[in-house]
Amino acid sequence: EMETRMIDWLRQSVGLPKGFSGVIQDSASSATLAAVLTMREKALNWQGNQQGLAGQPPLRVYCSAEVHTSVDRAIWVAGIGQDNLVRIPTTGPTRAMDPAALDAAITADIAAGLTPAGIIACTGGPGTGACDDIAATCDVAEKHGLYLPVDAAWAGAAMICPEFRTLWHGVGRADSVVFNPHKWLGIQFDCSAHFVRNP
Repeated sequence: EMETRMIDWLRQSVGLPKGFSGVIQDSASSATLAAVLTMREKALNWQGNQQGLAGQPPLRVYCSAEVHTSVDRAIWVAGIGQDNLVRIPTTGPTRAMDPAALDAAITADIAAGLTPAGIIACTGGPGTGACDDIAATCDVAEKHGLYLPVDAAWAGAAMICPEFRTLWHGVGRADSVVFNPHKWLGIQFDCSAHFVRNP
């Protein structure tokens, strides 16, 4: 009951739509791993855990170089492989993933017989505070039917201030969102709030 009330308060506080359900994870790394496993299973018609990855066309996951290293670790643990983590160039003052380059990379991979699985966007990349254009990234994800989690571990808590929410405009279209209240909201470590649009 207490966790449910806290999660609901956190969701409302950062302006996530009411349809999102949430849990407390031990870290954003665990939430990222859960998201990567979900995108892997979705791309494999929910058969990957049963049949494994052998004999399948390689799965591809897309992100910028600004994401946290937990993305790399999730790719390894999920069996997707580092070579299939595609780094998209960034553009503009927020060092956002370039949506046109993202779309082109996905289109090229499909033409090459590879299987795009998902896109990992970030709000507040740990190196430079990079923020992807979430709405534009969601446009690309929806065009290709890809799962899109948003890693907002570092800066998501800042969305408690409505004036910062332009940094994740369109976040309600993402498939999942994670942020760490223990970073900026004074909540005891570990408290990683992981929200999903469709549990």
